[in-house]
Amino acid sequence: MVLRPVSSDDAMTADFSRLDYGLLARIAGRITGEVREVNRVVLDVTSKPPGTIEWE
Repeated sequence: MVLRPVSSDDAMTADFSRLDYGLLARIAGRITGEVREVNRVVLDVTSKPPGTIEWE
């Protein structure tokens, strides 16, 4: 599973949101602990552009 938190004012550009490591650890722990099919959580820090807001 990939987390890709972004913030944008106009949806034409976006920057990844900087989240607290403790919050990320809690989110990842809950996902891997509660969703049997998921054993890994990664954080995508790609801005738009070059990336898009939707997962590619």
